[in-house]
Amino acid sequence: MRYVILRKAGPHGEAGLFPPLSPVPGIVLHESAELQPSAAGVRISFSDKGPQQTPGPFTESKQVVAGLSIVEADSQQTAIDWLRDAPVGDAEAEFEIRETGCAGGLSGIDPSGAATKPRFLILVKADAATEAEAPSDPARLAAMARRNDEGVKAGVLLSGDGLRSTARSTRVKLAGGRNSVMDGPFAEAKELVAGYWLIQADSLDEAIAWVRRYPYAQERPEVEIRPVVWP
Repeated sequence: MRYVILRKAGPHGEAGLFPPLSPVPGIVLHESAELQPSAAGVRISFSDKGPQQTPGPFTESKQVVAGLSIVEADSQQTAIDWLRDAPVGDAEAEFEIRETGCAGGLSGIDPSGAATKPRFLILVKADAATEAEAPSDPARLAAMARRNDEGVKAGVLLSGDGLRSTARSTRVKLAGGRNSVMDGPFAEAKELVAGYWLIQADSLDEAIAWVRRYPYAQERPEVEIRPVVWP
């Protein structure tokens, strides 16, 4: 089963570096992306008035994402146990483990790891409909599939997938040598993530242009674009 592990920003900053986790049976790490601070990013909200762009930092958010990993695990419990052994020492770290997959059946993009340009992580924020895994318009999903195929062929789209609702997710918090585990669902819908794309582009402006042209399943999506620490 494939999972996305989101590392949340901590109380002392937005460093996204994942601790060096040792390989264990039942876990395959496909991709890991440490994000630059949210001051380097931008959010775009789509509405009837057109796209509204807001530059970072996003200090009002309690759930700023600092990094993302894509793993294959025998089970969610295997991933939880793996994270609980992370060598964070006296530091604090919080992770959210999310099962991948679009509820509407849109196929994900397998990680390619073939980036030759700066990478950008695009996070689609959740809403009540995505958290409820409400049916999506088939025409919108078909348009997304076509754009994904175009992005892969053009060498822009490196990875991407939807995330199942937080009813299927777990948070692992490590602090002071102790760990705690909390199962979803989680209530703060506007701070949650419904899906992601990892792209490569020459600049943030080029990534923004890609995001603005994308045909989303949501009628009024909100998207966050964050540069990935190079390489």
